[in-house]
Amino acid sequence: MARKKNRTNSFPYLIQPSYRNLIIGFSVLAVILVIIILYFALAQATVIIVPSYKQQKVGFVAQIIDKNLASVDNLSAGRLPGEIKETLVEATQEFSADAYQVNDTKAGGEITIINNYNKNQPLIATTRFLTEDGKLYRLTSGVTVPAGGKITAQVLADKEGLEYEIGLAKLTIPGLWEGLRDKIYGETQGLKRQTHNEYKVTQKNIDEAMNSIKQQLLDQATATLAKNLPSNQSLTKNDLISETIKYAQSAKPNDKVEKFTVSLSLGVKAVIFGKDALKEGIFQNLPDIYTQNDSSVKIDQGSLNYEVALLDENSENLIAQVKGDYDISVSYLKIDKAAIKGLKKNEAEKYLMSLGNIEKVEIRLPFWTKYLPTLTDNIDIQIKNN
Repeated sequence: MARKKNRTNSFPYLIQPSYRNLIIGFSVLAVILVIIILYFALAQATVIIVPSYKQQKVGFVAQIIDKNLASVDNLSAGRLPGEIKETLVEATQEFSADAYQVNDTKAGGEITIINNYNKNQPLIATTRFLTEDGKLYRLTSGVTVPAGGKITAQVLADKEGLEYEIGLAKLTIPGLWEGLRDKIYGETQGLKRQTHNEYKVTQKNIDEAMNSIKQQLLDQATATLAKNLPSNQSLTKNDLISETIKYAQSAKPNDKVEKFTVSLSLGVKAVIFGKDALKEGIFQNLPDIYTQNDSSVKIDQGSLNYEVALLDENSENLIAQVKGDYDISVSYLKIDKAAIKGLKKNEAEKYLMSLGNIEKVEIRLPFWTKYLPTLTDNIDIQIKNN
């Protein structure tokens, strides 16, 4: 009787290939899963944005409290301790009027008066000098011609007209005794119609003079009031408030004078307070509109401009108010990561540039892909200022 074949001995050979395929399948899936995990873990995108800025002015108001009455309670935001100093400055200064050229209608110029006589010869203004052809000229001012010597003087034609313009000539003095006319006479290289300067005070001259002397007095007052200030405090003309005590000028508009004087007396008060504390306070307390809505702000600290106004005595402990402004550069950026996820690099760059307020975009991706991650958490947006 034939023996039954033992089937159990062949079972391992029947199922071994199935286990092998299953193991291989799981291994492939595991590798794929690792790759997917690594892709999402390593597929990070860095988006660097250089915003474009628009300049704006920001106004501010600060109050100055008498430092002797200031306390922790009343030194809230926008309030600074300070004090007032005052002085009196005055000056008188000479200024120039406007000059303009005027064409003479009469010929004139320089002559040399020769005295070959043994006595000095005085000649008064308007003394006549005559050419050989009868043209008459007169001295513009009196002179004395020394004996045996000569001097130069100015003459002007007695009448208007081109015919009084002459060249080289000898001129006699018809008013002298006839016996002296060949000994005392004049010579000229030429006489012509000329131009001369005349002067007139204008309102602009007066305004400029007033401004000039005032600025000088304010400089003087600043130097005086800044003495003995603590090292952490400074004083500029912006901190000064001036009052005109006395003003006088020696000329009025249209006066025909070459020079005029201006006298000015100023009472000057200075509000002394900490400039660094002022800057720190206003720069750290930007209006909410500039600190919200995804805005990027750059402050130009050197642009601070202000003026001081004294307050009346009924303002409790307040002695002055500081008003001013400064420049900031603002860029409003609102970027939705969801709008660029999964896009190609160039598509994302084009989209971002279309938003406006952006000067430059740079996107950095892993070397193996041209697409941004599909997960917004894997997109890092960085704002970079130039």
